[in-house]
Amino acid sequence: MSQLDETPVLNRVVTAGEVTDFLRGRVARMIGVTPDEVDAAAPLASIGVDSVHAMELVAELEEWLGTHVPDHLAWSYPTIALISEQLASAESLA
Repeated sequence: MSQLDETPVLNRVVTAGEVTDFLRGRVARMIGVTPDEVDAAAPLASIGVDSVHAMELVAELEEWLGTHVPDHLAWSYPTIALISEQLASAESLA
């Protein structure tokens, strides 16, 4: 299991890997598994993330990143890998 630094990442660039680790940790807690058991390439709905969980992820991402994250993120980018790539490349996070 990887150790995740949950310190907010204000004022610095985040990598897709950092976002993936953050999301895997959050999803693991939500669905009751370890982060290593969360497949970042699997659709969130297929691993037990419902709409309530998705909104919780958005709120936790906003707090961690210190910036607005679109409410529709989990629907527009349905896997952890896709969300991570999108957030790491978002100009607002650079």
